[in-house]
Amino acid sequence: MRIFMLLLAGTLMVSSFSASACGFRMKDGKLLSCNMSRIELLDRAGQPLSKDVEVHAISMEPGQAGERVETWSYILPGSIGGNYLVSITLVQGRITAIESRQQMRS
Repeated sequence: MRIFMLLLAGTLMVSSFSASACGFRMKDGKLLSCNMSRIELLDRAGQPLSKDVEVHAISMEPGQAGERVETWSYILPGSIGGNYLVSITLVQGRITAIESRQQMRS
């Protein structure tokens, strides 16, 4: 029973780490996270510095639209300090991935 509880606790910890990996907290406390809509992103982070848009074709059948994938790029102040280069992927208008990297401090 003790081993089962340890395995369960370990599994819950791993799943909580993966769930929290898709987020970025800005200096003002606002959180950007997966499954957030495009309009929520604009409200919290404003207009991006750049946008890249791709349409991935799923089917060759007439009338079938491809999947729209957008990548928005920002420089945002992070909650830990300093500015971060933040790349946000949106699929069909929802955030699916957030990657961030701290800029060099001067």
